[in-house]
Amino acid sequence: MSEIVSRMIDTQLLLFLYMLCGVIVSRLNIIREDNRQVLVRLLMDVAMPMMVLSAFNKPTSLDEIRASVTVMAVALAGCVLTGLMGKLLWRRQPANKKNVLMYASMFSNAGNAGLPIISLVFGPTGVFYASMYLIPPRILQWTVGLGFFVKPEKGGWVKNVLLNPMVVTIYIGAVLMATYWQIPGVFGTAIDNLGKMTAPLSMILIGATLAHMDLRMLMDRTVLLVSSLRLILFPLLMALLLRAAGIERELINICVILLSMPVASNTAAMAERYGGDYVFASACVSVSTLFSVVTVPLITWLIQLI
Repeated sequence: MSEIVSRMIDTQLLLFLYMLCGVIVSRLNIIREDNRQVLVRLLMDVAMPMMVLSAFNKPTSLDEIRASVTVMAVALAGCVLTGLMGKLLWRRQPANKKNVLMYASMFSNAGNAGLPIISLVFGPTGVFYASMYLIPPRILQWTVGLGFFVKPEKGGWVKNVLLNPMVVTIYIGAVLMATYWQIPGVFGTAIDNLGKMTAPLSMILIGATLAHMDLRMLMDRTVLLVSSLRLILFPLLMALLLRAAGIERELINICVILLSMPVASNTAAMAERYGGDYVFASACVSVSTLFSVVTVPLITWLIQLI
């Protein structure tokens, strides 16, 4: 137990330093609004897919494949449970905030923030399971999640889900698993090294967001409430349910840690594009991200006691 918690604390400290770097480079005007999207694309379309592909580029046992089905089921159940709780909690909120709160309740930043943490703490096997965990939320984000803001665009589901670079990478990974083939030599090394950009780059971008956060938002009651639910209540509730269901300990750790990530980083982008409260959404992302530096190791310690 102490080993996992110790690794998590070390990992959070490392990620905090990356985040601090993001704050500094943003304040120095190195990362700006006009170049930020290039870095986001590099992260989402290159670094993260390569990290996932690297996790698939290893021998995979039948037990791991079976466990991945369990992980996907847990991820789906987590989205449904948090969505139902959000529907009950936010029913009286104004429409432009309600859609943000529903999205923030259902979807954590398991990709940008979760994958790097899982990679550093649990290694390639953890990334494999985390990649499987991401499949149900990715589908729901671009269907149910998009529906919180606007009626989904025609053909948008195919483009944003089925042809998303992360999902395409999983297709390739499935082929590697089915054929027991591995990408050889220098090509595999290149994939590994590109994937290792994910943790520093993702946290630098999050730090750049925090650099411009309105500090008054730290006192907004609704922002604090959704952050508390996202970071503490939801993961602890899921941990109790998974423990009662007899799920394997390693899978509980991975799933609960991914669920305990801060509000999904694309919440603000969704709100900005489709007429939600962009400032409020940005505050939810920023505040929950800031607090997660403390809450993720805390949740990791607590779930070892359950």
